[in-house]
Amino acid sequence: MNDQHQKARAFFLDEGFLALDNKAYPLLQKYKQYNLLQEKTATAYIVWQRTVFGLYRIIDDYLCCVFFHEKQDIYWTIHRPRENPAYPLQPIIDTLCKLCKKAGLPFLQLKFIDDDLLAEYKAVGNHEIQTKYCIDSSEYMYTNKALTELSGTANYYKRKRIKKFMNRPDISIRPMTSDNVGFCLEVEEEWCSRQDCSYCRSFFGCEKEAIRIIIDIFNEEIHCGLFLYKGEKPTGYIICEQVNSKISFLFFGKSGLDDGFIYLIYIMYRDYLKDVEYMNFNEDMGHPGLRRFKKLLSPHEMRHKHIVIYGL
Repeated sequence: MNDQHQKARAFFLDEGFLALDNKAYPLLQKYKQYNLLQEKTATAYIVWQRTVFGLYRIIDDYLCCVFFHEKQDIYWTIHRPRENPAYPLQPIIDTLCKLCKKAGLPFLQLKFIDDDLLAEYKAVGNHEIQTKYCIDSSEYMYTNKALTELSGTANYYKRKRIKKFMNRPDISIRPMTSDNVGFCLEVEEEWCSRQDCSYCRSFFGCEKEAIRIIIDIFNEEIHCGLFLYKGEKPTGYIICEQVNSKISFLFFGKSGLDDGFIYLIYIMYRDYLKDVEYMNFNEDMGHPGLRRFKKLLSPHEMRHKHIVIYGL
C-alpha cells in the first residue's frame, strides 16, 4: 500500500472498522444477495484479504466495505442485509462521504453497482456525482442448460472432448469435502510451476494464497466442489458457493488437462447442482483470454456493473 492507503486505513481502523478476515466470515453470511443481482459474496472478499486489505463496518444495517488494493484508488462496496428492509441510501452515502473527507480522500468511489440499483445511487443528493460503466467488473451469468449442453459451433470441440472424457478409464470425479479440500493446493502448485507469477498477480493477487484461505473457511453447507483425478492424482478442481436455490457463484477452477475445467462444470451442474438455475462466473477483470473464454460459453446475460463517484 502507498502512504495515502496506509494513512486512510489507519484512520478507518480508528473509526471502528474491522478487518475482512476469517473471523468476520460467519457474520457476513447474512449479506448474501438473494436474486440475480450478485455483487460479491462474503467468501470472495475474505479469500482476497491479503491483497485488497479490506475493512468493513455495519452502518444502519448496511455492510460497508472499503478496499485498499495497491494498484487501484481506494474504493467501497455497499451491501443490503437479506432478512430486513434496508434503510434509505442517502444517510449511508452522507456518512461515508464525511468519513472519506476526514480520511483525506478526494472522493467516495463505489464499485460493483448493478444496473437495477443505479437510479437509486443517482438520486442521492448533496454531492457531485459521476457514473461510468465498468465492463471489467460486469458479471457473466449462465443457465444450467447452457453449461450442460454447450450448444453452438464454438463449443463443438468441447462437446467432443467431454464425450471422450466420459469414456476414459483413467479419469474420475470425486466430491470435495472438508477432509480433502487441501488437495486444491497440489493442483495449484503444479499450475503455478508452469505460469508466470505476474500473470496470476495481475488479477486480485496471489491465487495460491487465496486458495489457502478458502481451504481454511471451506464449509460443506455453503460451498460445493469437485476434484478431477487422473489415476490417483488430483489434476483439477472447481469450487462454488450455492448462494440460494437459484444461483451459485464460481470462485476457483483449475485443470491440468485440456478442457478439464469445462468437464468439471458439466459434471457439477449435471450431478451436484442440477437444481440450481444460474451460475455466476463473476467478472473477467479486463483480461482478453478470460473474456473470450467466458463469452464462448454463451452467457445467459451480462450483469452490467458501474462505478459511482461522489465528490466531497
